[in-house]
Amino acid sequence: MDNDSMNHIQRASRRYRWLFKVLIVCVPVFDLLYWASFNHLPEGFMINLPVVPAQDLSILSLSLAFLASLLPVSVAVYGLVTLRALFKLYENAIMFSADNVRCFRRLGYVFISWVIANAAF
Repeated sequence: MDNDSMNHIQRASRRYRWLFKVLIVCVPVFDLLYWASFNHLPEGFMINLPVVPAQDLSILSLSLAFLASLLPVSVAVYGLVTLRALFKLYENAIMFSADNVRCFRRLGYVFISWVIANAAF
């Protein structure tokens, strides 16, 4: 691989690593904001409930819903942490190593866990 290609990969990897770093913080914050403003959202906004609430949910109900939503959120955050580690390896020009294999293995487990966590939620 020539030096220009490697520099391009490293620059792109740096950008993706920073994107994942920002998303690691934003995903849980957006989940908290979603549940904190749930009673004020327009009807049908990003949710598929089997039963539409007839009245505003209590603070306890919203807190419990937020806690339940942390399961898929934590799986997503772990996936973002793993992606950040993988792109840090790419940024350091480490393409084929045992660490890369570990990252890909973890990502496989993240996808399996994501399906299970979303099926449970």
